[in-house]
Amino acid sequence: MTGSTEPYRQAEERYFKMIEEIEDYSIILLDEQGIIRNWNRGAEKIQGYQRQEILGTHFSVFYLPEDRAGHLPEKLLGEAAKNNKVSIEGWRLRKDGSKFWGGTTITALHNENNELIGFSKVTRDLTEKKLAEDQLKHFAAELQLTNEALRKSEERYHKMVSEVQDYAIILLDVNGNIENWNAGAEKIKGYKADEIVGKNFEVFYEEGDRQIHLPQKLLAIAHDSGRALHEGWRVRKNGTRFWGSIVITALHNEEGQVIGYSKVTRDLTDKKEAEDKLQQYLVELEQQNQELDRFAYAASHDLQEPLRKILTFADMIEQDPGDVELVTRSIRKISTSAERMSALIKSVLQYSRLTKSAGKKEAVDLNVILKGVTGDLELLIQEKQAQIQTDHLPVVKADEQQATQLFTNLIHNAIKYAHKRPEIRITSAIVSSRTVPNWPDHLRHGMYYQIVFSDNGIGFEQQYANQIFSLFQRLHAKHEFSGTGVGLALCKKIMDNHNGFIYAEGRPMEGASFYVYFPKQV
Repeated sequence: MTGSTEPYRQAEERYFKMIEEIEDYSIILLDEQGIIRNWNRGAEKIQGYQRQEILGTHFSVFYLPEDRAGHLPEKLLGEAAKNNKVSIEGWRLRKDGSKFWGGTTITALHNENNELIGFSKVTRDLTEKKLAEDQLKHFAAELQLTNEALRKSEERYHKMVSEVQDYAIILLDVNGNIENWNAGAEKIKGYKADEIVGKNFEVFYEEGDRQIHLPQKLLAIAHDSGRALHEGWRVRKNGTRFWGSIVITALHNEEGQVIGYSKVTRDLTDKKEAEDKLQQYLVELEQQNQELDRFAYAASHDLQEPLRKILTFADMIEQDPGDVELVTRSIRKISTSAERMSALIKSVLQYSRLTKSAGKKEAVDLNVILKGVTGDLELLIQEKQAQIQTDHLPVVKADEQQATQLFTNLIHNAIKYAHKRPEIRITSAIVSSRTVPNWPDHLRHGMYYQIVFSDNGIGFEQQYANQIFSLFQRLHAKHEFSGTGVGLALCKKIMDNHNGFIYAEGRPMEGASFYVYFPKQV
């Protein structure tokens, strides 16, 4: 009988020794009335009392006078007994009278008959978080070895850890195989204890992390340095991901040999998503600042150019109003410049009306959009004898008006920049963003509808592929091809509004291809 229970006893011994030496958390065992029955190193470090001077004292000694007057400690025990646990943050007292901001979870402990036998109280000093909570720096916890005294309360200490739900607390052997599993691990990772105990903890890691042997590397760091800290995406039983912050601590026997590891994981998915949203906001803000710079450039250069001409020719008329030929020629120049300025202003207004995001996005059939655009451009298509061939196009989620504007600009450009009879080919495919060159970092990876507009026009040098999408940037002189230099900038902004992407490829006098990517809805 002894031989069959020895492995369990050894695992339990390591499990309880683990709790005793935790320094970053105050872990206290209370009886039903709130009297302190056990005390770990973290409690001594955080609250300042030696073990022998605090055991047998009511835990209300850590609360401010006003909290004690309001019976807060008793209310917390009552709520934990009723709801199995209670969490709270507030100012607490150390032995020397100084205050610290404590984050506390009190968990009710029960015997085999589900009768209340006491409470576990886990407290962390969150003073730094309280004083600078926007910094989001406090998400690591350290577990260390325990001492022999923990064996006095094996059953209740075991229940204390197993019933903690906010942290996945796992005991691993020297090879990373799971030996113990608490309620928090079940809640966060989705496995029942009997489904996971005995398996290697690498099951929680994504395939890419397993291929680079990240789990084994973390164990090696913990083995050599005492502990390993890491944050990254982890996998639940159902295949969904969560952002986990983990601390792996090496556990040692009395001879200093590593006998296993404790692994504490916290689900920080909300924090990660908030950080990602902030990063996305900063990227968008930078893009908006760049757009403001382009508008400033337009106001100081492109819009002032026709204005200067108007003023110059008006001054010439004023100086010699009797010269009919001069007046006629100047008025013609003024009219041309005014038309140019009007077109620029309309283009700027059109660009500015494209808001940060598209309007109402609905299922839009791009075949219908194409039919409407070719109908609007019918006279130009007939005049240039343009040929348009197209695949069957997909239905995408888009702002219909902006999708129409996109198709209009790209087809109109293909016809305008032709040096011979225009031939336009529109193709469609479903592709992975990972196969697309120069995919923007701020866009998610996934499947996209790829629409390609290819033509046989004058093309361009590939080194200008990014420049052509900038506001008021032109590769040709105005007397060669009309336009304001806004059309492709509008196309880029439309795709930004749809969380999509557009880029171009071209060769001089051999045509150009514009690649448009709409997210594929799943």
